[in-house]
Amino acid sequence: MFACLPLAALAQAIARIRMFELYKPDLSFSDLAKKLAGKPVSIQGFMAPHLKVESDFFVLSNTPVETCPFCASEDQWIDTIIFVRMKKRQEAVRPGELIQVVGRLEIGPQTDAATGFVSRVRLTDASYQRP
Repeated sequence: MFACLPLAALAQAIARIRMFELYKPDLSFSDLAKKLAGKPVSIQGFMAPHLKVESDFFVLSNTPVETCPFCASEDQWIDTIIFVRMKKRQEAVRPGELIQVVGRLEIGPQTDAATGFVSRVRLTDASYQRP
């Protein structure tokens, strides 16, 4: 349905969510996150440095970060990051550069088969652009 829209138009056509809206104060998922689970969403943030230059995934952070935050378990999950699995590889941006990401929201603990990363929140089939 949205495949032929440019990313900017797609971002306006779908729900926009902010990282703080994903969780309740006790770090359980918010009603909004549950409602949007499985649906396309748009979210802004900062790309964490890649562990591998040629990769189709990255970590989206609420603030610029200098290192990859995936060294923790699900119990130690940081509520200001999202694991992003891209539809196709895109050129990485500098960690301090704001990006707009569009992808399908997935919630709940999961270990990525390819990387071994544990996440509570993911965007899949994602793409990004600079706003």
